Amino acid sequence: MYKLQNIEFYNTPDGDVMIKEVNGAAHPLKEENREFISSMLTIISDRYPKAYAALMELYSKRTMNKTFFEYSVVHRFCRCNFGEYDQFSHDIDSNGHFIFEEVKCPLRGECQLEGVVCKPEIDTSLTDREMEVYRLIVANIRTEDIAAKLSLSKFTIIRHRENIKARLGLHDIPEMITYWHVHHLK
Repeated sequence: MYKLQNIEFYNTPDGDVMIKEVNGAAHPLKEENREFISSMLTIISDRYPKAYAALMELYSKRTMNKTFFEYSVVHRFCRCNFGEYDQFSHDIDSNGHFIFEEVKCPLRGECQLEGVVCKPEIDTSLTDREMEVYRLIVANIRTEDIAAKLSLSKFTIIRHRENIKARLGLHDIPEMITYWHVHHLK
């Protein structure tokens, strides 16, 4: 899975979404960026299910070409949420959290997808599997051991951990453990 960290996006006047990673050159988002697109789709579907559903419906006519369909969904999500270039803060921070911006859009105030796709609400409820992983993290069990115990891959456990942190606004494992105890989760 592509590591989504320290990334700045910006929109060009021609409609391209540019991606600028730390210590890398800016480049346009293209259909060929399969690993990046796949990672973005996973996060959008996990953390922003209303935006994901709206974009799936919006671009449903493109499903015959899966590559173009998935590219279109990610392209639109990025255009609506990460359009301004800011060299001092990233749109995806070092913890993989999305930092949405007020993007200049001629449809602001008229767009049916405003508040759904643009600046979407994060789904803060944890799934049963995320709670199971969270419980094991709090019990101080290593990622590899959690994966073995649940018959999942290490990368799936990492994805669940990152989703938990994003949903609850946490940055690291010590914060996760403190949150667990303060909120008396079980």
